[in-house]
Amino acid sequence: MMQHRRHIVLILVFCLTAGWASAQKRYNYETRQSRSPKYDFKTIHFGFELGINYYDFHVTPSETLQNIQDNQNTLYSVDCIATPGFTLLLISDLRLTSFLNLRFTPGISYTQRDMVFDVYNDQLGDFFVAKRQVESTFIEFPLYLKLRGKRVGNARPFLMGGAKYMIDMASQELVEDPRLFRIKRFDFAYEFGFGIDIYFDFFKFSPQIKASTGMRNMVVPDDTIFTEGVVDLTTRCVLISFQFE
Repeated sequence: MMQHRRHIVLILVFCLTAGWASAQKRYNYETRQSRSPKYDFKTIHFGFELGINYYDFHVTPSETLQNIQDNQNTLYSVDCIATPGFTLLLISDLRLTSFLNLRFTPGISYTQRDMVFDVYNDQLGDFFVAKRQVESTFIEFPLYLKLRGKRVGNARPFLMGGAKYMIDMASQELVEDPRLFRIKRFDFAYEFGFGIDIYFDFFKFSPQIKASTGMRNMVVPDDTIFTEGVVDLTTRCVLISFQFE
């Protein structure tokens, strides 16, 4: 899944780079007609963002993983499988300088991750796979700076970086159930990304790619071999999104 996700990101990086190169090639100072020439001088503007997210966990297993036993079961490995999710954000943008903006983009993200455990059962004399679904509905509060390059015709590249606070409304942190793999309700992450602003007569369209990494260990310890085998569990996300402002 991680390799497939890297291929998608590389393809989109190529498309964004090719689009920017094409915009530069077509740029002509004598014949160009810039759309929305006064757009970048607005102090405040708003919009929305739609995207596909790929949330997963960075798993740090216990160094004594194969010594963790529960009755007749021995834990051998642990992994996380990501599935695509959906993100919707609202955009509030404050112009600080000609090349720097402050942006607040609260919104919601839906996602699911599967924790996969390889377990050896002494009675069966064989391995089996135990899966635990972790569903999340994040209320997100990202705050970041957007550093914009020079506008070329009707396109302008940008970099962004900042942090976000997340509340998982689907968290079952307080539910006592050994069949669940529980994670904490609150998380904090830093994120960075890049993209291109494309100007039209009545709006601005911006494809972008963002990556974020959580700073908190999300696992909720219990009396099962599954949480005992995980030392650290941090959130990771790649977001491929489209902004309309």
